[in-house]
Amino acid sequence: MSATSMRSVLSARAARAARWLPLAGMLGALLLTGCQAARPHATAEMDIPAETNAELVEYISDQPYVTAELAYRAVFILAHNEIYQGDYADLTAAMKSDRLIGQSWDYDASTFLDRAAVGFLVARACGVHTGLNWQLFGLGRYAYRELIYRRIAHPSGEYGLVSGGEFLGVLARAEEYMRQTGAEPVQPAELGAEPAP
Repeated sequence: MSATSMRSVLSARAARAARWLPLAGMLGALLLTGCQAARPHATAEMDIPAETNAELVEYISDQPYVTAELAYRAVFILAHNEIYQGDYADLTAAMKSDRLIGQSWDYDASTFLDRAAVGFLVARACGVHTGLNWQLFGLGRYAYRELIYRRIAHPSGEYGLVSGGEFLGVLARAEEYMRQTGAEPVQPAELGAEPAP
């Protein structure tokens, strides 16, 4: 093949690739920012018990998927060893100031969380600072992989929704991890009275 024909083949390939470049850029931007409209929400009004940890745990166990408010309240207890009594907006602000959630997170209280979001929350609460990708990029999917590595979470897709029971299992193993690594507060959280049947 001559040099002239080689250049024409290469320029034709470059022209085809250049046509896809804007589409690839838009797709990349969509993947980086996420699709806000696609987040599933709970359809019914939730009356979340916020008086005792035992009531909250029982309520979470009955949920098909964990919502942002449920996860925030439970992770706040995991991180601070106390129940947050304020409303969801104040809880979100407290979680942001503690760096337990991302500064750009704008989940509604009824938004179902995927494993990446739960991984981010729990890894921050447990003080998991390992894993090169987790440290470099700070993405929840890498945090979830670190939780799998630490045997806090079970291997599964990083973007699937988290059921209430699965979330409680992650919290129990996270608490055990914190106890073993010395990251847990000295005194365990007060469960409170047993919920009425």
